[in-house]
Amino acid sequence: MSRVRVHIDSPLAGTSEFRLTGDPARYVGRALRLGPYDKLVLFDGRGGEYEATILSLDKNSVTVTVGERVERNVESPLAIHLLQGVSRGERMDFVVQKTTELGVQRITPLITEYSVVKLEAKRAEKRLNHWRGVAASACEQSGRNVLPIIDAPQPLRAWLGEHYETPGTRLIMKPGGKNTIESVDAKGANLILLIGPEGGFSDAEYELAEVAGFKAIGFGNRILRTETAAVAAIAVLQAFYGDLT
Repeated sequence: MSRVRVHIDSPLAGTSEFRLTGDPARYVGRALRLGPYDKLVLFDGRGGEYEATILSLDKNSVTVTVGERVERNVESPLAIHLLQGVSRGERMDFVVQKTTELGVQRITPLITEYSVVKLEAKRAEKRLNHWRGVAASACEQSGRNVLPIIDAPQPLRAWLGEHYETPGTRLIMKPGGKNTIESVDAKGANLILLIGPEGGFSDAEYELAEVAGFKAIGFGNRILRTETAAVAAIAVLQAFYGDLT
């Protein structure tokens, strides 16, 4: 049986007791139906993990003893920052989940000209918290101890303007792009990968990206859905330059 891993959204300290509440407690007590003396692994998303043993449970909480910090690093040597055009509901969840499993270090949701999703401030905050929860669950499943950073949604033009000088190898997925992932030579690089939403990018946005230093990458003869493009591109990048061997 695989180890039960639970993300805790607060700093953990070794050799102490800790009280799980909210979703983590419900997951351990109700979904998994664990009991006293059962073992689990806790991590706070900041690197490392902690072996823990359940002491007691009640309706709303689980009390555990927390052991010493264990250093275990499964992060990819390839730092990938995904700039993802926001897509509808489950599609965006899929991108966050699968790219987290594949080792992406940062995700910035972008609003573009052809975005079909419009996020007002209150809804954007709610979606951001939801995506962060999706990423945490993906880390639990995949064994990662470091959560990817997920930024608040922002316009593509604003990001390009504010990060004009941010260092990194910049790639934009574009049907018919003249370059290939294999030609990038990104070993040891910081990669910034730009993926469009369901409707793709406008010609003006492709031009802005080019001015901002993004190299257009083609990806085979077929047009991929936005969520497929993100996952496929990161998998290939990790295979060529990261730790998928």
